[in-house]
Amino acid sequence: MLSDVPVRTGYLEASAGASSLTGAYARLEGGARFRQSLGLFAFAEANQRERMAGAGMRWTFGR
Repeated sequence: MLSDVPVRTGYLEASAGASSLTGAYARLEGGARFRQSLGLFAFAEANQRERMAGAGMRWTFGR
C-alpha cells in the first residue's frame, strides 16, 4: 500500500511499448506527494490513433 512507502518529494515515470489494439505508444507521468496519504499527478499518453492527457489526485487510507 502506498501509505507504507516513505514520503518522497515527487516522481517522474516514462514508458513506451506496443499494444495489439493501438500499436506503439508512449506515456509520461509525474507527480508530487504533499503528505503521506495525499499526492497530485499529471500524465500524457500518445499512440498512433489518439492523444490524451489528464490530472488527478491520489489519496490513500487504511493501515
